[in-house]
Amino acid sequence: MLNLLLAVLCSVLIGNLLMVFNRNPDSDIRYIFLGNYIVAALFSLIIALPGRITFSGFDIWFGVLTGFLFLANFAIYQKNILTNGLSLSVGTMRVAVIIPTLIAVVWFTERMGLMNVVGILVILSAFSIVTDTKKLHNLFWLLLLFIISGLTESTLKIYSELGNSNQNPFLFMIFTSAGVFTLLWIIAGRRKLNLLSLSYGFALGVPNQLSSLFFLKGLKTVPATAAYPIYASGVVLLSILSDILIWRKVFTVKQRIALGLLVCGVLLVSLSR
Repeated sequence: MLNLLLAVLCSVLIGNLLMVFNRNPDSDIRYIFLGNYIVAALFSLIIALPGRITFSGFDIWFGVLTGFLFLANFAIYQKNILTNGLSLSVGTMRVAVIIPTLIAVVWFTERMGLMNVVGILVILSAFSIVTDTKKLHNLFWLLLLFIISGLTESTLKIYSELGNSNQNPFLFMIFTSAGVFTLLWIIAGRRKLNLLSLSYGFALGVPNQLSSLFFLKGLKTVPATAAYPIYASGVVLLSILSDILIWRKVFTVKQRIALGLLVCGVLLVSLSR
């Protein structure tokens, strides 16, 4: 459970750093992500150096696939924000935890207790409350976001079951391939070099790598049927707290109700273990 908490803290730190970086009108998100992937890949390599570094065929091809999904998920998320609005897009990404949870049950035969099911339903209901379906414009992009987000989240569970005990070579392949795909995206868009945004990305690299590493470690001790809902809810809960304490955001009644449901849902999923 400690690893899951550390993964949540790293994810929330990333979100808050992006809030700071995006306040600069000269920032370029593509270069931010390129810098992030460069540092994350190097950090994965550095922390693996004390031991023997070996790459299996599965590390390589599955790492490249996962890296592509990481970037594709981001691009589709950006498209959905423009098409369907922020609330609906974020809600869809969080509800997508259904996919890795079902994969854990069907493929890896993990069991779900009654309290676990109730907790997940409570969490999903909380996300639905703060999701504004009135802004729905394009169902195709929303369904694509749901599928790609779910598959992206599922890759870590699949690797924790089928991959090596040393996750750093796999993480190196993820971030290296995602960086290459991002660079190709920059070249295709003919974006000018933005050193400031690149340096912003450098600051994101370490917490981004650690969030994936801690989550992979967490999956070794916590069933995916509990880990994914707890992680998704934890990120939302701490993000709300940071909005209140750091960004001085005032929440609506619906958002407060959703916050209470998230707390109840996390408790139910945790107790089900």
